[in-house]
Amino acid sequence: MYRLLAFVSLACAAFAQDERRVKSPNGQIEFRLFIATQENSNLSRIAYQVFYRGKPLLETSFLGLDILDQEPLLGENVGLTSSSSAKSAKYNSLVGKYMQNGSLGRLINVEVRAYDDGVAFRYVIPPSTPLIEILIAEEATEFRSAPGAVFEVTESKSKDYPPMHLIHSDQKTLLTRLDRPFQGATPLTCPWRIIAIGPDFKVN
Repeated sequence: MYRLLAFVSLACAAFAQDERRVKSPNGQIEFRLFIATQENSNLSRIAYQVFYRGKPLLETSFLGLDILDQEPLLGENVGLTSSSSAKSAKYNSLVGKYMQNGSLGRLINVEVRAYDDGVAFRYVIPPSTPLIEILIAEEATEFRSAPGAVFEVTESKSKDYPPMHLIHSDQKTLLTRLDRPFQGATPLTCPWRIIAIGPDFKVN
């Protein structure tokens, strides 16, 4: 479990496309999922923001997976193909489905749940010709804190998928790293990445 207390601001991505939003049942937490242009790059990428009581908790943070011997990152140069949402007493959910542009046609979905005391998201990789078998060399999930934000980052346990650890890519940003590469097949549902605001938050 990791706790991050941030004081310094970082610039957000300059341009966002195909934004989808989901709020917690009590309306105090909002997760925004979109495609944004990365700083110092001409490649767009799946990204997200989290707001708590109307104020930023996480600034624009990018998502993606590094697939062995395949470029670019799975999550870069994508287009939104569809989205869906649902409501329940414990959480509200959102699923964004994306296809990578160009000849590869790789697919990646992002599933989000917004609870009253935190949010969780995970990658779901459908089968596609380049990804029948999949070897994830590394994960490139960011958690970029807004000024003064306090939250905890955890993960759900998985029998087969390797545990993650977090490193600082700069003063404001935590970046996931896998303890080892993952080899498997699609369809693949990855573990939840959990952003806890309440002290006892669990995904269920």
